Amino acid sequence: MKKTLIFLILIVITALALVSCEKDVVSYCPFCGHSGIEEISVYDKDTGVTKIYYQCTYEKCGKKFGAGQL
Repeated sequence: MKKTLIFLILIVITALALVSCEKDVVSYCPFCGHSGIEEISVYDKDTGVTKIYYQCTYEKCGKKFGAGQL
């Protein structure tokens, strides 16, 4: 009984760790703090690479950011 309980606790902890890693999503603009952002993806036919970046929807900011900007 004790081993089963420990095993179930380990499964729950592992599941929570996996879910928390998957929820690593940008939800606000790091420049102005506004929560309205949109994801933009651009596919380059020559290289076959899709670049994904984010743009702030706040009209006074409008900055683009993310790994696709590097």
